[in-house]
Amino acid sequence: MSKIRRYTLVVTAISLSWLAASAMSVATAGGAAAGVTAPMAKGPFTIGPANSPGGSVALEPDGSLVIVYDSSDTQITVCLMSLGARKCSHVTHLTPLSGDDNYDTPQVFVTSANHVKVLQTTCCDSASAGDDLLYTSTDGGQSFPAPVRVGSLDVDAGALIGSQIVFTAEDNGAGSQVEAIPVTATGPPAGIATALSKTAYAVGVGQYKGGVLVGSDYLGSKTTTTYVEYAAKGTNFDSSASYQQVGSFSGESLFGMSGAALLTVRTGHGQAAVLRLFNGHGFGPAHVVPGTSGGGPEWFTVFQAASGRVYVFSSRGEAAAGYDLIEVSTSNGSKWSKPVNLGNAIDSTYFNAGLNREGRGLVLGTDPARGYPVG
Repeated sequence: MSKIRRYTLVVTAISLSWLAASAMSVATAGGAAAGVTAPMAKGPFTIGPANSPGGSVALEPDGSLVIVYDSSDTQITVCLMSLGARKCSHVTHLTPLSGDDNYDTPQVFVTSANHVKVLQTTCCDSASAGDDLLYTSTDGGQSFPAPVRVGSLDVDAGALIGSQIVFTAEDNGAGSQVEAIPVTATGPPAGIATALSKTAYAVGVGQYKGGVLVGSDYLGSKTTTTYVEYAAKGTNFDSSASYQQVGSFSGESLFGMSGAALLTVRTGHGQAAVLRLFNGHGFGPAHVVPGTSGGGPEWFTVFQAASGRVYVFSSRGEAAAGYDLIEVSTSNGSKWSKPVNLGNAIDSTYFNAGLNREGRGLVLGTDPARGYPVG
């Protein structure tokens, strides 16, 4: 899930004196916060210049990484990288149609070995099939023919669910809307589903046993509320009637979704990050993510691995000495791993993770594109 722009505004709302003090603590810090494992020996590394609010990472069956981000307004970078490497083994650049600009967050999916899909919104032309572009590679991301147009709903968060790519748009006054396309799509779907009619600010897409979980939050006059709707496997994901509400959490902002995992942040005192897991009917109890209380500027992402284990990454909380990226994980929310420091992340925003079943992989940060090895 990508972060929306209002999270950046949180930074500007903090007093200048607070920011100055934080900058000083970063410059003078002599080590990681107490109780946090030291950074991995290799630490973060720069992949290249980035020009997008986030990117995405997918894994091939052999464990190699496909990393995607915008390197300019008119260029998507596809970086192929072996697990554990610190440099792209191959780079491909994708260009949108009709001289358009890239917009929002590029999404990458590996649908089977060597079959890579890249989905991104572009702007702006009047093509009847929309300005969402789906690029397809059958050689592991080394080359892509011209993309196809697959609709007009902005692409801000998405997931590969069975043989469909499901995505949704942030800052959407029409509500929490969903578009689902087959991985072999040659055009847009017949319709777009409205899962919830309230304005969708931050958004996320998860899944449970082949069904779609779509999350959004709504900024009311007094509080922010996170909503989650679910469409079961076998239903039409492009039909509004397929969705039913399975969660409503007042006083919480949506920060991420992955698989059955929902990550929110409480807007009241302490502003702790909270994890809940979907069980097919609703969400289980709220579990506070260790080391995330305290407020202030923050970036989070969440990833549920194929094993079911959930990994939460944050550049806040226990990284009190600076904006280091901290990893914690859990199988059910009641017991958490010891925090692991993945290295200095003060230059990164809009994190996104791609991990294998064992929890090994990469967190991608942008501005510039930087890799944070995991596991």
